[in-house]
Amino acid sequence: MINEQIRLKGDVEILKEWRDGRSETLNIHNTVLLTGRRAMTKALANAIGDSFEFYIISMDFGNNGTHNGVKKFVDAGRNGLFGTVLFTKPVLGNIDNSIPTQAIFTSVVPFEVPETGSTVILNEMALKMANGEYYSMTTFPDLTKTHDMQITFNWR
Repeated sequence: MINEQIRLKGDVEILKEWRDGRSETLNIHNTVLLTGRRAMTKALANAIGDSFEFYIISMDFGNNGTHNGVKKFVDAGRNGLFGTVLFTKPVLGNIDNSIPTQAIFTSVVPFEVPETGSTVILNEMALKMANGEYYSMTTFPDLTKTHDMQITFNWR
């Protein structure tokens, strides 16, 4: 008997664009959390209960994903960011027809964010499902967000 667990993986493309026309791309990996894996298992087994709430609705962003400049390890058993949620942004979900087994969730942190102050450090984020639980999470090197920069996150 073959005993295989659901193995999911993903990547996040971070596109930083400055008002002066410069741009830079950073690619990072994420961890699919146990809550996300359980959601996939329930959906596949049609064990969803009264309502289906396993779809992705937003990205939560925080600033406690590093320690002394080193990314914190995201264990699949995590159930939240390492720190508080600084802000939440809606996502646009789609499927690339050339890769029909891959979902892409896009969110933009516009020039105007942060609303108060001129800068914010970002270094952790997570995809949130409609049921309020996180599907996957990642940490990344400190990213200083100013009003001179817009950031697009493409989570695959």
